Amino acid sequence: MSQCSILERLSALDTNTVSDALDFLNLQGATYGLRPLWNCPKIIGRASTVQLGPKTDTAPTTHLITPVISAVTTDDRILVIAGGLDGISCWGDIIANASKVKGIRGTVIDGMSRDIDGSRDVGYPVYGRGVTMISARNRMVQVDSGIPIQVRGVTVKQDDYVIADNCGTVFIPAERMEDVLDLGERINRRQNIMVQEVRAGKPVSEVMHDTKFDAINKAQSSQEQGSSEVVPTFRGNPKRASAEDEELVALFADSDTPGVSDALDKLGIPGQAFNIMPLTDYKKVTVGPAFTVRYVPASNPPGSVGDFIDDVAVGDVVVIDNGGRTDCTVWGDIMTQYAGLRDIAGTVIDGVCRDVNRAIDDNYPLFTAGRWMRTGKDRVQVGGVNESVGIGKVRVEPRDIVVADANGVVIVPRARAREVAEVARKVEESEDGIREMIAGGATIAEAREKLGYHTLQRKA
Repeated sequence: MSQCSILERLSALDTNTVSDALDFLNLQGATYGLRPLWNCPKIIGRASTVQLGPKTDTAPTTHLITPVISAVTTDDRILVIAGGLDGISCWGDIIANASKVKGIRGTVIDGMSRDIDGSRDVGYPVYGRGVTMISARNRMVQVDSGIPIQVRGVTVKQDDYVIADNCGTVFIPAERMEDVLDLGERINRRQNIMVQEVRAGKPVSEVMHDTKFDAINKAQSSQEQGSSEVVPTFRGNPKRASAEDEELVALFADSDTPGVSDALDKLGIPGQAFNIMPLTDYKKVTVGPAFTVRYVPASNPPGSVGDFIDDVAVGDVVVIDNGGRTDCTVWGDIMTQYAGLRDIAGTVIDGVCRDVNRAIDDNYPLFTAGRWMRTGKDRVQVGGVNESVGIGKVRVEPRDIVVADANGVVIVPRARAREVAEVARKVEESEDGIREMIAGGATIAEAREKLGYHTLQRKA
């Protein structure tokens, strides 16, 4: 098979699907923590490997990575750089410009980048651990290139294949590429059918019931071959919010998480979910009663991973305790699609999600500890629903009120929701008054003094 054909086929997949294929084949390749360092596009290509290390002497050296860039002669290369140090840059805008001119498709760094705006300005994709301003000069050297390297626990060889997108970075051994592509394409077809079934109204518990996607390893289903089977029309969510749920949610309709957080502080209630952040910069506030789900490590044979969603009512927020695990996801595009169709308000996960493009495109509110492409199938299973769970160091009881926005997530105990909402309203009214006063010419000190700003969050 030609390189062009391989890359075309790989470009039709995403990291989630490729990660699933590697799982089936018992191959390593999915990495966690190597994310896009600006809003860059997906990249696919072949690895040109670079090994870096700490500088241990005072001898002058060639600038990092420049010999590898100069040696590139084809348009299918992705630079894969290992050995980066926390807080120290091993990438910058000058070498980004040089790579762009050479037709290199992008760079994956097990390390840090600086001058990331320079890479963004020329449209050069960079994936890595994070950004810094500290130069590698006199701190790091290039040790070797074109050799096998270790990237986040995965061995990457020269000419292995690379795919990176919003969910992270995956490496595919060159010698197994055809196996991975064949299986990935079957997985992709099967997942597309599952999405169609969900859109048509089939319960997600039926759609996602085939353990380890057994159907993928069988002949194509009749649906894949154009079956004329009639699928049901989606009928919405029969589970409606209670009158009390609607009343409590309405109390927070004009609030945001900073105001509610201040009210919780004033009342001495712990409710701010630590390190649970929005998938994107949501413009609206998500409010709803918590439908709690607890995940545990998978048994043998593994149990259910997503059947609970058929029991979630309109307006609920799914709150998933996966113990803060970042090595496997518990939420993907099928769950996003189904939740949106059933008017579920959003999802909060103490763990990671995948298929983030679906959630972003659908504007489905997701709040998580991160994103990664590796499936939770056969790694975790549902251990319980509608019981006490922990989210970002906060205890959440079933039907507590969840308030989430671009700032994060807060949990309001249901029994104290009216009290919290009233204090939040007073806090926000005081802050509105301060804004009006300073707009009218008052100093911030005068406005704060008059409206008692320093007592707003203080415990009563």
